Amino acid sequence: MKQRKIINNTKRSFVVIGIITFLFAILFFRLGFLMIVRKNFLVAKAESQSSYQQTIMPKRGSILDTNGQQLAVSGDVYKLSLDLLEVHNYADTKSRKTGDKPQEIVKDIADKFADILGKDKKEVEDFMEKENDQGVYPRGLPLARKIEKNQIDKIKELRDKNSYNFVIIENDTNRYYPNNNFLAQVLGGVDLDGKGLFGLEQYYNKDLTGVPGVSISQVDRKSRDLPYSNQIYTQPVNGKDLTTTINSRIQYACEEIASKTMQSTKAESVRIIVTNPRNGEILAMVNKPDYDPNNPSKGVKDSKQFSEVTRNGVVSDAFEPGSTFKLVTMSAALQEGKVNNDYHFFDPGYALVNGQRINCWKLEGHGAENLVDLLKNSCNPGFIDLGKKVGKEKMNEYISNFGFGKLSGIDFPGETPGIVKSTDQISPVDLATISFGQTDAASMVQLIGAINTVFNDGVYTTPHFMKNLSEVDADGNRKIVSTYEEKNSRQVLSKNIANEVAGFLQDTVSTGSGKLAYVEGYGIGGKTGTAQKPKKDGKGYDDKKFIASFIGGAPYNDPKVSLLITIDSPEGEHMGGEVAAPVAHDLFQEIFKIMNIQPTVK
Repeated sequence: MKQRKIINNTKRSFVVIGIITFLFAILFFRLGFLMIVRKNFLVAKAESQSSYQQTIMPKRGSILDTNGQQLAVSGDVYKLSLDLLEVHNYADTKSRKTGDKPQEIVKDIADKFADILGKDKKEVEDFMEKENDQGVYPRGLPLARKIEKNQIDKIKELRDKNSYNFVIIENDTNRYYPNNNFLAQVLGGVDLDGKGLFGLEQYYNKDLTGVPGVSISQVDRKSRDLPYSNQIYTQPVNGKDLTTTINSRIQYACEEIASKTMQSTKAESVRIIVTNPRNGEILAMVNKPDYDPNNPSKGVKDSKQFSEVTRNGVVSDAFEPGSTFKLVTMSAALQEGKVNNDYHFFDPGYALVNGQRINCWKLEGHGAENLVDLLKNSCNPGFIDLGKKVGKEKMNEYISNFGFGKLSGIDFPGETPGIVKSTDQISPVDLATISFGQTDAASMVQLIGAINTVFNDGVYTTPHFMKNLSEVDADGNRKIVSTYEEKNSRQVLSKNIANEVAGFLQDTVSTGSGKLAYVEGYGIGGKTGTAQKPKKDGKGYDDKKFIASFIGGAPYNDPKVSLLITIDSPEGEHMGGEVAAPVAHDLFQEIFKIMNIQPTVK
């Protein structure tokens, strides 16, 4: 009996020892798993719970005009987020001390923030009760952005006075456009995070943005900074400043004249581009109607309307240029030696092409004309003859060399390549209409590039906005880090031919169809245009919708400035020579004053 008892006790001991050994084995296995396999994860989790990382946003670079005047700047503002889980923990703890209901405490907190921020109290109260998909109060949910310093100071005072450990304050940035609608579609805009969405803000976003910094500090369980803890701090690198080629005084003159033209003609839009024809620098660019980039959504009903109002049509829209294109046909015919000053033509008022009658705008015809008369009178049948002499292959070659049918390379997003009919699809009738500015479509940027080629001794230069990018060092000294580089320069015409065409353009303004743009003594060279607009269904042309235009520069023999004006669908008079040329006259006069260009032509 005693022996059986000893055996049972021995078995029981082995069982207990076995269980203990098994438990220790599980424990050691678990410790090994945590220390070896899960080490990195647990260390990272511990650090995340004992440290607070804050992104420090860099200051977005400014956009400046050519003289350093600010066009777009960033101001230092703040972002307020709340740890909603800690808000409710705070309310529960305080409730036990004061006897107040937690809901009432949370409501009181919400109302205090609403008063400081100028927000609707009900909106902030609802914010305090937000839960994530798992039904948990989120930690670090943004309550307000773009908060000014005076407001954030009040929030800090409230936080410190009441020991609100759930308040998270971070640096933020806000974009300001000091001149409101001024240059709106060119400057573009940014989103809430300061990322460029359109315009120069988008194209140069990488340069303007900078590099964020970071601050990492040790915190206690209530997310308060621990005293004497080591803080890791990386200074943000602010964005570069973009200095543009825009001359604000010329831009202002263009804005004023475009607005007056919109009112007087009741047009759908008025657009203007002004450049330096020698180097392609864009001195001004206007799109009317426009908007205020400080509040781009004001009065906008939907995304389609928003896209319409913010789009820079000077760059993004293509249209059949009409007679302004005739300078290309004239240049090609002269450069190819198909015509010279001995050329003569008789215009009966129409041309027959493959049995199809194509009328001149002057139905009774211009009669006998020499070469310069074709341009002065804007004679369609005469240019049909020039186009036929050049031929479709060579014509398309010059069209391409002048920059049509492809991207110009302008430093701006959303550029249209335009529409150029391929050579193998050009019929004799197509060649005829192309020669006087129909069938193919071009942007205003492409057209200004073409006339600049004529004024620049036959050398093409790319229209562009960038002058340079610069940054300010720690000592406050400005340093230029890069300047604009021309990449598309090419000789399209010989200098002699280019100068000859420039002279023809001067005759066109002084005694021809562009005479209402004439300013005595300045040698303005230019060409008017009246382009029919295609019907919206794409079948034929709308006989009530026209784009009146004028393109030109001065002085024709030593050009300092070039410009292009388009007036879309003016009411009443619609001919470019009657509608656009007078606008060009007024604008030239203003620009001559601003640039201090003196009369040189007797």
